[in-house]
Amino acid sequence: MTSSSLPTLAEIARIPGEQLAAAVGVCLDAAAFPVLARLLDLDLLERLARGPASLAWLADEVADLATPVSLQMTAELACAFGLLALRDQRLELTTFTRTFYLKNSQVRLLGLVDRHRRYLAAIGALPAALRETRRADRRLWSDQADAREQAAYFKARGAFNEASRSYFWDTAALLARAHADRDLHAHRIVCDVGAGPAAFAAILKQAAPQLRVHAAEVNYADPDYLAATAAALQTLNIPVELHAINVLHRSLPPDIDLLTANRLFSGLSREGAEGWARRLFAALAPGGTLALVDFFATGEPAHDRSLAALLSLWMAWNHHELARDPPTDPRDDRHAWGWNSPWRCDELAALLARVGFRDVRSRSVVPPFALVEATRP
Repeated sequence: MTSSSLPTLAEIARIPGEQLAAAVGVCLDAAAFPVLARLLDLDLLERLARGPASLAWLADEVADLATPVSLQMTAELACAFGLLALRDQRLELTTFTRTFYLKNSQVRLLGLVDRHRRYLAAIGALPAALRETRRADRRLWSDQADAREQAAYFKARGAFNEASRSYFWDTAALLARAHADRDLHAHRIVCDVGAGPAAFAAILKQAAPQLRVHAAEVNYADPDYLAATAAALQTLNIPVELHAINVLHRSLPPDIDLLTANRLFSGLSREGAEGWARRLFAALAPGGTLALVDFFATGEPAHDRSLAALLSLWMAWNHHELARDPPTDPRDDRHAWGWNSPWRCDELAALLARVGFRDVRSRSVVPPFALVEATRP
């Protein structure tokens, strides 16, 4: 599997939901995740992908990176966490690890792992964050900001957007899982709003080639980001139409009958969300479906614990970064960081109904991701 490859929707659907949840759960586990990160740092997973090996052989291979005792500890903890197995005095990969954490894994989540590395040093800041975090300022994510102000904001975030490419690319499979049972052949035109590197849009196009698939992303105004996205899709030979659109100020393509927006509403304040909902309603053809996959609270304890773990990591990292490198430039977007209460599915359902949507339904997908979908009458 190359850096630009994607699993098919059928491959994603074949993996049991509890396995996907467990793979994400490792990245949310403050004890298990450092062990996984260490296995990757030592390149042990790729070494063991070539076949089982003794601990002594591995110790010789990584002698310049790990002491024998530290390697033994790492291996034994990895076995306890289900990442490795010991058989006949030889270590081997579990099916679980092969599925998610190798470069050529069926559903590769290395982009998610890389994103969560930043939380390793930051988690100790959570107690201070719980004492001192302010409310987030999300005005630039709403129709309260004009298009020029928003364009300048997103241009300043260019390095962050590019650095996040592998995270958004590899986690597209988790978003696509919400559509595994959808009859994509019942749709003609799909548009993904806030599409990032367009991996999610590409998975849908690959699953249903008859679809016309649009990807709308404000960051496509950056020529380099747009070119890198187009090149990755060309490598896969998956035609997705890319549009540099600020949805709050410009119209989406016409006749959309499946409108998706992933990881969007979790970034919106209550004050700014209704404007977005009205824009999405207006963009969707009558009878069409809106589908939002995001970090929503469902009311299910296991799902909401997963969401709480993720939010805790976010807040710890925010506090850690602000303490390490306080912003001095008034244009620094970190001034807007802070607590933004997670949306509950029932709360979002009420908002969507208020702007005209009907038949609103929701469910957990891969915790902490949940799906909220609705129909435009």
